[in-house]
Amino acid sequence: MRQQSREYIIILFIGAVLAINYPVLDLFDRPWAPFGIPLLYFYLYLAWLVLILVLIAVVERSEVHGSEELPKPTVLEPENISRSGDSDNPPVEQSSNAAR
Repeated sequence: MRQQSREYIIILFIGAVLAINYPVLDLFDRPWAPFGIPLLYFYLYLAWLVLILVLIAVVERSEVHGSEELPKPTVLEPENISRSGDSDNPPVEQSSNAAR
C-alpha cells in the first residue's frame, strides 16, 4: 500500500468520525421521513454506504497490479558449506563409541 493511500484512509477515518458525531447527527434529527424512513436513519445508512464505497475505491487504487511486481528476493548461500556433490571435503562419520 502506498503512503498516499494511507493518508487518504486516515483522512477518510477522520471524516467518518466527524460525520457520525453529535453536532452533525443533530442536524438530521428531524421529523421529516423521506421514503418513509426517519431522516436520521436515512442519513446514517447513506453516510455508511458512501464511506464504504470511498474506502473500496481508495484500496482498489492503491493495490499493486501484475505489471508492477516486486523483484523476487535472492537466496544467498554461504561459501563454506559443503554440497553433497563435493568430493574435496567428504562428510565425517560419527562413531557410536563416542557416546560412551
